[in-house]
Amino acid sequence: MENFNAISVSKCNKETVPRKEKCKLGMTSTIPSGHVWKNTWNPVSCSLATVKMRECLRGKFIYLLGDSTIRQWMEYFKTSINTLKSVDLHESGKLQHQLAVDLDSNINIQWQKHGYPLIGSLTYSVKEIENIARVIDRTGGEKNTVLVISLGQHFRPFPIDVFIRRVLNVHKAVQRLLLRSPDTVVIIKAENIREMNNDVERFSDFHGYIQYLAIKDIFQDLSVGIIDAWDMTIAYGTNNVHPPQYVVGNQINVFLNYIC
Repeated sequence: MENFNAISVSKCNKETVPRKEKCKLGMTSTIPSGHVWKNTWNPVSCSLATVKMRECLRGKFIYLLGDSTIRQWMEYFKTSINTLKSVDLHESGKLQHQLAVDLDSNINIQWQKHGYPLIGSLTYSVKEIENIARVIDRTGGEKNTVLVISLGQHFRPFPIDVFIRRVLNVHKAVQRLLLRSPDTVVIIKAENIREMNNDVERFSDFHGYIQYLAIKDIFQDLSVGIIDAWDMTIAYGTNNVHPPQYVVGNQINVFLNYIC
Protein backbone atom coordinates (compact mmCIF):
# COMPACT_ATOMS: atom_id res chain seq x y z
CA MET A 1 0.00 0.00 0.00
CA GLU A 2 1.32 3.41 -0.94
CA ASN A 3 -0.94 5.47 1.31
CA PHE A 4 -2.61 4.36 4.48
CA ASN A 5 -3.93 5.91 7.64
CA ALA A 6 -2.39 5.53 11.09
CA ILE A 7 -3.16 2.21 12.76
CA SER A 8 -3.97 2.24 16.46
CA VAL A 9 -3.06 -0.95 18.35
CA SER A 10 -4.83 -1.66 21.63
CA LYS A 11 -5.05 -4.61 23.99
CA CYS A 12 -7.98 -6.90 23.29
CA ASN A 13 -8.41 -7.58 27.00
CA LYS A 14 -6.85 -6.67 30.32
CA GLU A 15 -6.30 -10.20 31.57
CA THR A 16 -2.77 -10.98 32.68
CA VAL A 17 -0.94 -13.85 31.02
CA PRO A 18 -0.76 -16.78 33.47
CA ARG A 19 2.72 -17.30 34.86
CA LYS A 20 4.40 -20.40 33.50
CA GLU A 21 5.95 -22.90 35.90
CA LYS A 22 9.71 -23.27 36.08
CA CYS A 23 11.32 -25.75 33.66
CA LYS A 24 11.81 -29.15 35.29
CA LEU A 25 12.57 -32.75 34.41
CA GLY A 26 9.92 -34.85 32.70
CA MET A 27 8.01 -31.98 31.08
CA THR A 28 6.46 -32.71 27.68
CA SER A 29 8.06 -30.63 24.95
CA THR A 30 5.88 -28.68 22.52
CA ILE A 31 6.31 -28.11 18.78
CA PRO A 32 7.94 -25.67 18.39
CA SER A 33 9.49 -25.71 21.84
CA GLY A 34 10.25 -21.98 22.08
CA HIS A 35 11.45 -18.78 20.46
CA VAL A 36 14.36 -16.36 20.63
CA TRP A 37 13.76 -12.77 21.75
CA LYS A 38 16.57 -10.27 22.35
CA ASN A 39 19.10 -13.06 21.90
CA THR A 40 17.53 -15.11 24.73
CA TRP A 41 15.81 -18.48 24.40
CA ASN A 42 12.24 -18.56 25.75
CA PRO A 43 10.55 -21.98 26.07
CA VAL A 44 6.84 -22.25 25.34
CA SER A 45 5.86 -24.65 28.10
CA CYS A 46 7.89 -23.34 31.05
CA SER A 47 9.91 -20.37 32.28
CA LEU A 48 13.66 -19.94 32.77
CA ALA A 49 15.16 -18.14 35.75
CA THR A 50 18.57 -16.49 35.93
CA VAL A 51 20.87 -18.93 37.70
CA LYS A 52 24.35 -18.24 39.08
CA MET A 53 26.44 -20.92 37.43
CA ARG A 54 29.09 -21.54 40.09
CA GLU A 55 26.57 -21.64 42.94
CA CYS A 56 24.32 -23.99 40.98
CA LEU A 57 27.18 -26.39 40.22
CA ARG A 58 28.55 -26.39 43.79
CA GLY A 59 29.00 -29.98 45.00
CA LYS A 60 27.92 -31.45 41.66
CA PHE A 61 29.48 -34.20 39.54
CA ILE A 62 28.67 -33.44 35.89
CA TYR A 63 29.24 -36.07 33.21
CA LEU A 64 29.07 -34.75 29.64
CA LEU A 65 28.83 -37.75 27.32
CA GLY A 66 28.77 -37.50 23.54
CA ASP A 67 30.13 -35.58 20.61
CA SER A 68 31.96 -32.29 20.14
CA THR A 69 28.75 -30.25 20.48
CA ILE A 70 28.61 -31.24 24.16
CA ARG A 71 32.38 -30.70 24.44
CA GLN A 72 31.55 -27.06 23.69
CA TRP A 73 29.79 -27.04 27.07
CA MET A 74 33.02 -28.14 28.73
CA GLU A 75 34.87 -25.26 27.10
CA TYR A 76 32.09 -22.83 28.07
CA PHE A 77 32.23 -23.94 31.73
CA LYS A 78 36.01 -23.50 31.85
CA THR A 79 35.70 -20.02 30.34
CA SER A 80 32.83 -18.93 32.61
CA ILE A 81 34.14 -20.27 35.96
CA ASN A 82 37.67 -18.98 36.49
CA THR A 83 38.24 -21.27 39.49
CA LEU A 84 37.62 -24.36 37.33
CA LYS A 85 40.97 -25.97 36.54
CA SER A 86 41.73 -28.60 33.90
CA VAL A 87 43.38 -31.86 34.97
CA ASP A 88 45.82 -33.56 32.57
CA LEU A 89 44.68 -37.16 32.12
CA HIS A 90 47.67 -38.00 29.88
CA GLU A 91 45.64 -38.75 26.78
CA SER A 92 46.32 -37.37 23.31
CA GLY A 93 44.30 -35.61 20.62
CA LYS A 94 41.38 -33.19 20.63
CA LEU A 95 38.96 -35.99 21.52
CA GLN A 96 40.75 -36.92 24.72
CA HIS A 97 38.80 -37.44 27.93
CA GLN A 98 38.58 -34.07 29.71
CA LEU A 99 38.28 -33.33 33.43
CA ALA A 100 37.94 -29.97 35.18
CA VAL A 101 37.61 -29.45 38.94
CA ASP A 102 36.96 -26.60 41.36
CA LEU A 103 38.32 -27.78 44.71
CA ASP A 104 36.82 -24.89 46.69
CA SER A 105 33.29 -25.46 45.42
CA ASN A 106 33.68 -29.23 44.97
CA ILE A 107 32.70 -29.09 41.28
CA ASN A 108 33.72 -31.99 39.05
CA ILE A 109 32.97 -31.80 35.31
CA GLN A 110 34.00 -34.49 32.81
CA TRP A 111 33.59 -34.85 29.06
CA GLN A 112 33.94 -38.19 27.31
CA LYS A 113 33.41 -38.96 23.64
CA HIS A 114 30.87 -41.58 22.61
CA GLY A 115 31.88 -44.83 20.93
CA TYR A 116 31.99 -45.49 17.20
CA PRO A 117 31.06 -44.10 14.76
CA LEU A 118 33.40 -41.11 15.06
CA ILE A 119 33.85 -39.20 11.81
CA GLY A 120 36.32 -36.38 11.26
CA SER A 121 39.86 -35.40 10.41
CA LEU A 122 41.12 -35.25 14.01
CA THR A 123 43.43 -37.94 15.34
CA TYR A 124 42.42 -39.62 18.57
CA SER A 125 43.38 -42.55 20.77
CA VAL A 126 41.23 -45.68 20.50
CA LYS A 127 42.47 -47.13 23.80
CA GLU A 128 39.80 -45.53 25.98
CA ILE A 129 36.85 -45.63 23.56
CA GLU A 130 33.77 -46.76 25.43
CA ASN A 131 30.08 -46.94 24.62
CA ILE A 132 27.93 -44.47 26.56
CA ALA A 133 25.72 -47.29 27.87
CA ARG A 134 28.75 -48.85 29.54
CA VAL A 135 29.79 -45.52 31.06
CA ILE A 136 26.30 -45.11 32.51
CA ASP A 137 26.33 -48.67 33.89
CA ARG A 138 29.51 -48.01 35.88
CA THR A 139 28.13 -44.72 37.26
CA GLY A 140 26.76 -45.14 40.78
CA GLY A 141 24.64 -42.01 40.69
CA GLU A 142 23.10 -39.94 43.50
CA LYS A 143 21.34 -36.59 43.93
CA ASN A 144 24.44 -34.54 43.05
CA THR A 145 25.28 -36.56 39.93
CA VAL A 146 24.14 -35.15 36.58
CA LEU A 147 24.54 -36.86 33.20
CA VAL A 148 24.12 -34.96 29.93
CA ILE A 149 23.98 -37.12 26.79
CA SER A 150 24.36 -35.89 23.22
CA LEU A 151 24.22 -38.25 20.23
CA GLY A 152 23.57 -37.72 16.54
CA GLN A 153 26.02 -35.84 14.34
CA HIS A 154 28.39 -38.77 13.71
CA PHE A 155 25.49 -41.14 13.02
CA ARG A 156 23.98 -39.14 10.15
CA PRO A 157 25.79 -40.91 7.28
CA PHE A 158 24.66 -44.35 8.45
CA PRO A 159 21.32 -46.20 8.24
CA ILE A 160 18.84 -44.95 10.84
CA ASP A 161 18.70 -48.35 12.57
CA VAL A 162 22.33 -47.88 13.71
CA PHE A 163 21.31 -44.73 15.59
CA ILE A 164 18.08 -46.24 16.95
CA ARG A 165 19.89 -49.31 18.30
CA ARG A 166 22.47 -47.11 20.03
CA VAL A 167 19.81 -44.85 21.58
CA LEU A 168 17.81 -47.88 22.77
CA ASN A 169 20.95 -49.23 24.49
CA VAL A 170 21.50 -45.84 26.17
CA HIS A 171 17.82 -45.74 27.16
CA LYS A 172 18.09 -49.15 28.85
CA ALA A 173 21.26 -48.04 30.68
CA VAL A 174 19.48 -44.86 31.89
CA GLN A 175 16.55 -47.02 33.07
CA ARG A 176 18.94 -49.17 35.11
CA LEU A 177 20.63 -46.07 36.53
CA LEU A 178 17.32 -44.51 37.62
CA LEU A 179 16.23 -47.81 39.20
CA ARG A 180 19.32 -48.05 41.40
CA SER A 181 19.59 -44.30 41.98
CA PRO A 182 16.32 -42.40 41.32
CA ASP A 183 17.81 -39.08 42.48
CA THR A 184 20.30 -38.96 39.60
CA VAL A 185 19.56 -36.24 37.03
CA VAL A 186 19.73 -37.28 33.36
CA ILE A 187 19.44 -34.76 30.54
CA ILE A 188 19.30 -35.40 26.80
CA LYS A 189 20.70 -32.66 24.57
CA ALA A 190 19.22 -32.86 21.08
CA GLU A 191 21.30 -32.30 17.94
CA ASN A 192 22.24 -28.89 16.57
CA ILE A 193 21.41 -28.03 12.98
CA ARG A 194 24.52 -27.73 10.84
CA GLU A 195 25.96 -26.20 7.66
CA MET A 196 23.83 -26.52 4.53
CA ASN A 197 26.74 -26.88 2.10
CA ASN A 198 28.91 -29.52 3.78
CA ASP A 199 28.56 -33.03 2.27
CA VAL A 200 24.78 -32.69 2.29
CA GLU A 201 24.03 -36.21 1.05
CA ARG A 202 25.58 -37.70 4.20
CA PHE A 203 25.35 -34.98 6.84
CA SER A 204 22.34 -32.81 5.99
CA ASP A 205 19.70 -31.85 8.53
CA PHE A 206 17.26 -34.19 6.77
CA HIS A 207 19.04 -37.10 8.48
CA GLY A 208 19.45 -35.10 11.70
CA TYR A 209 15.74 -34.31 11.92
CA ILE A 210 14.77 -38.00 11.75
CA GLN A 211 17.25 -38.75 14.55
CA TYR A 212 15.97 -35.79 16.58
CA LEU A 213 12.40 -37.15 16.40
CA ALA A 214 13.60 -40.67 17.23
CA ILE A 215 15.55 -39.77 20.38
CA LYS A 216 12.69 -37.65 21.76
CA ASP A 217 10.25 -40.50 21.13
CA ILE A 218 12.49 -43.14 22.74
CA PHE A 219 13.09 -41.15 25.95
CA GLN A 220 9.53 -39.85 26.44
CA ASP A 221 8.72 -42.55 29.03
CA LEU A 222 11.57 -41.57 31.40
CA SER A 223 11.78 -38.61 33.77
CA VAL A 224 14.68 -36.94 31.97
CA GLY A 225 15.22 -33.37 30.83
CA ILE A 226 15.26 -32.58 27.12
CA ILE A 227 17.30 -29.62 25.89
CA ASP A 228 15.82 -28.89 22.48
CA ALA A 229 19.03 -27.72 20.81
CA TRP A 230 17.40 -28.47 17.43
CA ASP A 231 14.69 -25.83 17.80
CA MET A 232 17.12 -23.47 19.55
CA THR A 233 19.67 -23.52 16.73
CA ILE A 234 16.87 -23.14 14.16
CA ALA A 235 15.55 -20.11 16.03
CA TYR A 236 19.04 -18.58 16.22
CA GLY A 237 19.63 -19.42 12.55
CA THR A 238 23.13 -20.68 13.24
CA ASN A 239 23.51 -23.31 10.46
CA ASN A 240 26.71 -24.37 12.21
CA VAL A 241 27.37 -27.70 13.90
CA HIS A 242 29.34 -25.74 16.52
CA PRO A 243 27.16 -22.69 17.24
CA PRO A 244 28.52 -19.45 18.77
CA GLN A 245 29.13 -19.09 22.50
CA TYR A 246 25.92 -17.13 23.15
CA VAL A 247 23.87 -20.05 21.78
CA VAL A 248 25.82 -22.56 23.88
CA GLY A 249 25.23 -20.27 26.87
CA ASN A 250 21.47 -20.42 26.34
CA GLN A 251 21.60 -24.23 26.11
CA ILE A 252 23.49 -24.29 29.42
CA ASN A 253 20.96 -21.90 30.98
CA VAL A 254 18.21 -24.48 30.32
CA PHE A 255 20.51 -27.12 31.86
CA LEU A 256 21.07 -25.01 35.00
CA ASN A 257 17.32 -24.50 35.41
CA TYR A 258 16.82 -28.28 35.30
CA ILE A 259 19.33 -29.02 38.07
CA CYS A 260 18.89 -26.00 40.41
